[in-house]
Amino acid sequence: MTMNPIFKILRRSSTLSFPVGRIICLVVITVLFVFEGYVLCINHIEGGTPLPPNFGNHPDVIRMLTDQRQKEAFRFAVVGDTKSIGTFERIAEELRHQSLDFAVLLGDVAYNGTEAFHRWLRSEIKEYKLEVPTFYIVGNHDIEPDTFPIPRFEEIYGPSLFSFVYQDCLFIGLRILDEPYSNQESIDFLTQIASGPNIKFRHKMVFMHIPPPISTDFSARRINGDAKLVSLLNKLQVDYVFAGDFHGYARARFGATNFLVTGGGGARLKEKRFKQFHHALVVTVGQNRVSERIIQVDKSDDFEDALEKLAVGEVYPWLLRYRLFVVPANVILLVIFGGMFYTLRKRPV
Repeated sequence: MTMNPIFKILRRSSTLSFPVGRIICLVVITVLFVFEGYVLCINHIEGGTPLPPNFGNHPDVIRMLTDQRQKEAFRFAVVGDTKSIGTFERIAEELRHQSLDFAVLLGDVAYNGTEAFHRWLRSEIKEYKLEVPTFYIVGNHDIEPDTFPIPRFEEIYGPSLFSFVYQDCLFIGLRILDEPYSNQESIDFLTQIASGPNIKFRHKMVFMHIPPPISTDFSARRINGDAKLVSLLNKLQVDYVFAGDFHGYARARFGATNFLVTGGGGARLKEKRFKQFHHALVVTVGQNRVSERIIQVDKSDDFEDALEKLAVGEVYPWLLRYRLFVVPANVILLVIFGGMFYTLRKRPV
């Protein structure tokens, strides 16, 4: 009897599917084990990276500035909302050629307020290689009440409220956030400075994450105590306020204060009103004037950083959380792998 051609094809495919299917399963299991090994390895290597001694708001970092000699002019950089994979590394590379005295990150540097993401962030900070003192203004995405509260942020990075004097200029770092956080401590801190000795400074500059809603040029949101905050800035006769939160660039003037919003450090851009761009600001303070220069870069994605972020920030915490499931699952997969591999080797050609 002649065999139907279609039946012949089905019969051949069925004989091929057995080894092909098992080979696919073996490959999938191998990839899973290799990735799990990579996660454990990279977390061990990158997860314990200490902060550089010039990073954060600790007194030792501030002393790096206060002990310096007088200059005719000095420069500092401000960058906001830097969370990115690759883009901020481009910005940092540009800033390394700018002869800076210090730098300020205006918040939302971490992807999420968890221990895991801050472990990954500390390894990235070391790679940025900014050799100047670098201050870290806390943003709403840098903290979480339960997983990474403000006291934990301050334990690692130093006070979230700080001030210092450099080259006869007063610089103030505030913790301005939205719900569920209160801004009262920041207002009290600013009130204390405003009611202190009437010292004559060349300039007064303030750094914060969320700017007060003083302009329609950027989508600033209402925050607790914003009217009191603006009143204090006016009383203190602040020359410049640098803020982030809005993912782009904008500037406005309210009273005697210039507000510069620079949140183009790497996070997804807000382009509803204007064409926005990734950037940092380099501010030059001379004897008689203050000028700003925009350092613009193109968006950049880095596969290695993305893989490390996934491994350290997301997969490793998941493995720890479900380790009572992961360990027996690994054993079962090893048994399946061994059985499939053995039957493949024994199967006649």
